Amino acid sequence: MLILLFFAMRRAKGVVELLVKAYIETRAEREQRATMVAMAQSLPNGGAAARFEEGRPAWLFRKDAADPAGHRAIATREAA
Repeated sequence: MLILLFFAMRRAKGVVELLVKAYIETRAEREQRATMVAMAQSLPNGGAAARFEEGRPAWLFRKDAADPAGHRAIATREAA
């Protein structure tokens, strides 16, 4: 019985570690995107900020100076 409990606890520990790792990665990605959006919003006359992963652009955050008031100033899209 103790052996079964031991293996069950090891399996539970592995699952918890996996969930914590996924949570931390998701949180870090959200913070990186929020930083990029804030940087693009701070551009005075429009412009763009790109996020690179492994040397290739992964996201493009741009601010159009011609956007009318009331519209979203930041557009994000997956870079192809």
